[in-house]
Amino acid sequence: MVPQLAGALLPRVPQLVDELVEVARERDVRYFADAPVTDIRRSVREHAIGFLRGVLDLPVARAELLAVPRAWGRCRAEEGVAMESMLRMYRLGTQFLWEKLFDEARARSPEALQRLLDESGLVWEVLDSYSSALVEGYRAAELDARRHDSARRDALFDALVAGRGAEPVVAAEARATFGLPVRGRFVVVVMDTHAQAAQEATRMPGLPSHSVQAVWRLRVGRTVGVMELGRTPMPRLVDQLTAGRPGRRAGVSCEVAGLAELAAAFRSAETALQTLPCGSDGVAAFDDRLLEAFVVTSPHVADRLTRRTLGELLACVPEERALLLETLNSWFHCGCSAARAADELHCHRNTVLNRLRRIEALTGAPLDDDRHRLACRMALLAVHTMAQYTTPRAETGTS
Repeated sequence: MVPQLAGALLPRVPQLVDELVEVARERDVRYFADAPVTDIRRSVREHAIGFLRGVLDLPVARAELLAVPRAWGRCRAEEGVAMESMLRMYRLGTQFLWEKLFDEARARSPEALQRLLDESGLVWEVLDSYSSALVEGYRAAELDARRHDSARRDALFDALVAGRGAEPVVAAEARATFGLPVRGRFVVVVMDTHAQAAQEATRMPGLPSHSVQAVWRLRVGRTVGVMELGRTPMPRLVDQLTAGRPGRRAGVSCEVAGLAELAAAFRSAETALQTLPCGSDGVAAFDDRLLEAFVVTSPHVADRLTRRTLGELLACVPEERALLLETLNSWFHCGCSAARAADELHCHRNTVLNRLRRIEALTGAPLDDDRHRLACRMALLAVHTMAQYTTPRAETGTS
């Protein structure tokens, strides 16, 4: 019975469209303010025909049948029509078509009306499929828009850290999209992170959100942030990056004065991160680690300096090598005082002196030579910073 009733309504679709549009106008459905009237009439017509064909159980593939509501859902999302407005119009159309089927059955006979009620499950199944397809199309368009917006934001971020912030168009878009001014107190932060840790990495509740403008971007194994600090002191940023986050490895750039300088800031943040010893965590501020930056930005020179300076010391067995390097580092830390170094190392002063003489014999130069002393300090930095020194090598390569 339901297919017969639907078949009777199918030739009357143009009239039904006129009636439904008029009912919607009388009820002041906002849909008419959100979408063009010609589009509304066409969509109502296509929905009505598709619904009636579905109820008629014509040999139409399900995917083809639901393509109409899915396409209209996508179209309305792209036009910016609110989903609530779209669904209200759809519910009104659903009620209208059901009433028309009811009127058609009642006009035939009480038996036809009863059979319509008995077989109404088919009607609501088709209407439910239509509704689901409509929402599916709308959500798919929303997802595409979010992906496009995310890709656009990522591309803009990449342009900024690549040095294109001096371009007026890029600067204007950064202002509109991220709220970043052309001039300000900018820093870049680079953190070692995995994808699942990226969201947590960007949380720094101790920073004033009204002052600090922060934009984050997840890259492969990295979370990169561009920050305009406002009046926030740089040490406060470093403290917030460090606070309560064991295992975090982060590099903080030097401060720059505008979007045009973000490429240099990004490079200095990457360099600061590289100055952290392999396998350690912490937050490295570029301006606090300039000596280490010399090492990591010229690894070949640093490696050559270390091997030529420390010489045979690097070929010692691991235990002796570690002991001598620790002694040398402590001696420098204590202002080249053997007595103070002995206190720090918990040994006798003569023990320190004996180790220092051993170091001079292995390096082939006296520690009272200013140039050799400076080279030793830089070599110690390299040993603590560069990955190749985490495992002792048998050959020093001092030639």
